[in-house]
Amino acid sequence: MNIKISIIVPIYNVENFLDRCVQSLKSQTYENIEIYLVDDGSPDNCPKMCDQYAKEDSRIRVIHKENGGLSDARNAALDVVTGDYVIFVDSDDYVEKDLCQKLAASVRENCDIYNYRFRRFFNENKGDPFLGSGEVKYYIGRDVFDLYIKRTPFTHMVCDKMFKRELFEGLRFIKGRYAEDLALCYQLFGRAKGAAFIDETFYNYYTRENSIMGSGTLKLCLDTYQGECEAYKYGNKFFSEYKLSNDVRFLNQSMKTYLKLIKRYKVDPKEDKAKMVLKKIERIKKDNLPKSTALFYSLFKCNKSLAWLAFGILKLS
Repeated sequence: MNIKISIIVPIYNVENFLDRCVQSLKSQTYENIEIYLVDDGSPDNCPKMCDQYAKEDSRIRVIHKENGGLSDARNAALDVVTGDYVIFVDSDDYVEKDLCQKLAASVRENCDIYNYRFRRFFNENKGDPFLGSGEVKYYIGRDVFDLYIKRTPFTHMVCDKMFKRELFEGLRFIKGRYAEDLALCYQLFGRAKGAAFIDETFYNYYTRENSIMGSGTLKLCLDTYQGECEAYKYGNKFFSEYKLSNDVRFLNQSMKTYLKLIKRYKVDPKEDKAKMVLKKIERIKKDNLPKSTALFYSLFKCNKSLAWLAFGILKLS
């Protein structure tokens, strides 16, 4: 299917990584693409690099704007893209050259989101292996939202997906919010007629210590939890038939957030931030919980330190 794919790349202070990213887009084996490089007021050589890329390749468009953050940069491109589908690529990451070819071949009617595998890497010689069978599975109907809640097989990221552009009508990333993907993805899945999971690795996610997601700040923790709260409220309102899945997800994430606050960020349990999370935990019904969540809740109630160690072991989502 000859669909047009728009690729959005927000750019800020990444001159050492930008060429790797852009070259991976320019070398796509699928030709019907447009690439939006959004210079978010970058103070380094990125603006000049972007302009040079545009001179070399007619598929590249450059947006220069004042610094407004990742969400604002993505939104600036969303306002002007013309493709049938949209992909997001962070400027310090890169994709495999056959990504768009595989996605275009996978497009089906009544399927609006295409999720593929990603791998984390730390440098050119150290990273996760490439995984996947290449199989494509399609999920149609309201059950897609339940699968999203369970994060199986879908994630809450936007960089490992292709979205139908119409899903973004009236929706944008929240400016200034960390974990901005989480705050938007549940609404996109809520709107989708169907979603596909492509069991193949196409996205290479570079982990930097000074990146927002790598920094592990208190703001990131609180913004992430705010997104979880919003998704939980949305699920209960529009997908009430999946309340148990929604309750389990929110209970797990609420307990995890509370433990992060008091263990990692040394927040006093008497502070409003911690008390607010604890109150939400108390309000969730504990009936019919999966064994792993029930065990985690028991540990949470009697021994916070042990619960903090157990969360990763239990692999709760």
